[in-house]
Amino acid sequence: MKKYLIFLFLVSVFNAFGQKSIKPHYRKLKTIYADLNNDGKPDTIILSSSSIGESFFNKISITLSGLQKRTFIAKDSWTTVDKWFLDSNKNMVNTKLIFLKKTGKQSVILLFGELDGAGERGEFSIINIENNNIKMVFDDYGKIDVDSPTKLISLKNDDRLDFIYRNINEFDEQTKDAMIGSYAPFFVYPVDDSCKLNKTLMKKYNEEHYVFAGFNYNEKLRIRYPNNCGKPTLLKKRRP
Repeated sequence: MKKYLIFLFLVSVFNAFGQKSIKPHYRKLKTIYADLNNDGKPDTIILSSSSIGESFFNKISITLSGLQKRTFIAKDSWTTVDKWFLDSNKNMVNTKLIFLKKTGKQSVILLFGELDGAGERGEFSIINIENNNIKMVFDDYGKIDVDSPTKLISLKNDDRLDFIYRNINEFDEQTKDAMIGSYAPFFVYPVDDSCKLNKTLMKKYNEEHYVFAGFNYNEKLRIRYPNNCGKPTLLKKRRP
């Protein structure tokens, strides 16, 4: 009996070791060429997948011509860019699998995870390419819910890009000329090595384009959204 137990233990150890040593097989899904560091030479972006499906990938490799190469693996997976984001933001590469925007100082790649039926996104990532350095500066998986990416623009007009997103707001009342719903502010993340929420820029952006009533989503705050797409306003009445 003792020998049999030892045998079973050794089998389980070898099986565990074998499973850990198995590497996923990636197939190339898409190759994209673009000048990412403004040196006049085409650089290479390769998207690969270890899963089944033409619109999902979990590996991205970026090579700057004659310089460095970096590879990033998704915690979950990435897929096509949200249609409403592409409708209002110009993509600098001819693909729907990634979003690229360039300035004189940097190139920024946005990677979109899938939205589930409840409006929650599996993963969202940002890669910043600057001074010939490639770095994933934002990689959210289950921490910050990037429901609705909105813009990638330079708020200070200084050739530095800022990523703007918001949570999906809920509407629960309709009047003749407006919808009434929850408070869903825009969050502003300057794309740099730290890529963290900038509360000063966030407050300013919401005051100019939306309403500012705090730094967090709040379903108890009542916001009036005009049907003519005018500037929303905060109502005094709150939910019970």
